[in-house]
Amino acid sequence: MGQQLIGEKTELAIRRKKCAGCAEGRNMKRTLLAMSILLGLLGFSACGEAGSRTVYQYRKTEVFQNFYVKKAVYTPGELKLYYRGGAFKDNTVRCYGADFEDLGDAFAYTFQNGVLTIQADFAEQISGLMIDDPDQSVRYRLRYLDSSQFASLTDIFWYDAGWSETGDAKTYYSAEELQAEADRRAAIRQEKQETFALLEGTWVCEDGLSKYEFTVNEDKSGMECSQMWWNEGEQSWESQYVFAKSAFQTKGFDALLAVGFDFDAGSDYDEIAEKTEKLIAITLVNSDPAAADMCVLYDSEENVITDTDTIYHKQ
Repeated sequence: MGQQLIGEKTELAIRRKKCAGCAEGRNMKRTLLAMSILLGLLGFSACGEAGSRTVYQYRKTEVFQNFYVKKAVYTPGELKLYYRGGAFKDNTVRCYGADFEDLGDAFAYTFQNGVLTIQADFAEQISGLMIDDPDQSVRYRLRYLDSSQFASLTDIFWYDAGWSETGDAKTYYSAEELQAEADRRAAIRQEKQETFALLEGTWVCEDGLSKYEFTVNEDKSGMECSQMWWNEGEQSWESQYVFAKSAFQTKGFDALLAVGFDFDAGSDYDEIAEKTEKLIAITLVNSDPAAADMCVLYDSEENVITDTDTIYHKQ
């Protein structure tokens, strides 16, 4: 009887161990399954290496309006970029390195069945691409192809406004690049404001038959610029009008080049350069990109606007 009881206890203990082992196995499977699901949900970019072949797959793949970049495969001398959407065939492509420096023209490429294949000695150095799509008036800028931080921007050309940039600039540009761009824009704004302040008002020539009128709008975002001349026959003013949202200055010898000054073969360039130290060519950029800008030549020493035959004084 005692031996039977001991046997039953031993068998019960074995069963308990087996059950505990099964439960532990089930828990491990559940843990692994949960980790797999979590990684899938997070969608992290993956980098896989097999010998000399490196593959990058990206978390965010949409570039612009149904154009998606899926993955990049690097092998010695070749990069294959897999994409979806985009009717590419003879589009221009440029290759860039890690600092987005142009890697040059020594490469060949083809678009075929959703794969851009680039063959070049520097293929494994390619970190960014620019793909021009003139039929759609856009160009795609792809960056960090060789990392998990893939980012893109799209430049769009608008016929009434010129080029504009769309996309996530904060992920595309580095912190240093963003700061440099902010500094550049601040300098442009400062130069524009100084130029507008310099020109604002009416400038009249000595015989009173032609003049410039410059008026800054209320929010100081732009300037109305009119070059006017008196039509004796019609007894009225005729004018050329520009609304400028930006302006920049060119100083010295380059100022004459900016206004199209014609140098002849006998010109004394040293003498001209000395006289032009006081000259500033002011370009008022037309807000209509299809129309001409207005350019005036300002003499900072005499405080006058001048052209070939006429001097304008500020009233």
